Amino acid sequence: MNKFVAFSILAVAMFARADEAYVSPITGKAIPPEGDGKYSLEQIKARDERVLRKTGGFIDLMAEGPQTLLVDAREKPTLTMDEVARVYKLATHLDAQVAKEAKGDAAPLAFAKNIMDSRNPLMLVAIIESCEELPAISIYPEERIGIVNADKLKGGKDPSAPEMRVSKEVWRAIGFVGGLGFSPEANDIMQPFYTIQELDASRYPFIQPMNMARMQKMWKRFGVKKERRIPYRVACQEGWAAQPTNEYQKAVWEQVHSIPDKPLKIEYDPKVDK
Repeated sequence: MNKFVAFSILAVAMFARADEAYVSPITGKAIPPEGDGKYSLEQIKARDERVLRKTGGFIDLMAEGPQTLLVDAREKPTLTMDEVARVYKLATHLDAQVAKEAKGDAAPLAFAKNIMDSRNPLMLVAIIESCEELPAISIYPEERIGIVNADKLKGGKDPSAPEMRVSKEVWRAIGFVGGLGFSPEANDIMQPFYTIQELDASRYPFIQPMNMARMQKMWKRFGVKKERRIPYRVACQEGWAAQPTNEYQKAVWEQVHSIPDKPLKIEYDPKVDK
């Protein structure tokens, strides 16, 4: 079995003892005896049975390739990068690593390039401070590096505003390094902002998922594959499924392999109809 493939088939839950909580083999969620509030336990079991017989269950393909790296190099790191990483994973089904490393005396770009050379991530976005010569956001697309200067994002009466600005600029850096330009959609952080006031006025603090999907061109170039959930039937049809391990998979396996790979083709002969 491919080491990146993990079967999420929990068909044994279909036959769990009555005193045990039922875990749906389709959703992986535990269902209480009274149901989920919308459907009864019996209805949920019947639904799971139908799905298992049709699909054979599902295969979870783990993400592959280099990951995005988010670095907070400030003297007092916050949880901003952790929250960006969490939303990034929800939107892309790709992991983003978070590191908190001191920049020291290194120049911002040299600091980022050293990390790129040592860890070889897909791309790197770093938050730095104490660097007055840099603008609020600097993009080095060929290096796959984005740098957000927290010093240029301070100010205002709202104490939470500077960190929200940092978060927005981190998202913009991810987008620009990932190959996005300015978004034509108004409800997206990938807008041209020329002042802090314009940045503050944006009510959309991250890249919209549909816009983020445009970064797939970059992901493919560097061998990145997203997490995917594939029906066992599809894996059989594509020829890479592992041997069946339960009755549902066995039935699907036999159905798929009973279909001839090269069915007989009968060409139309117009003379026959004359």
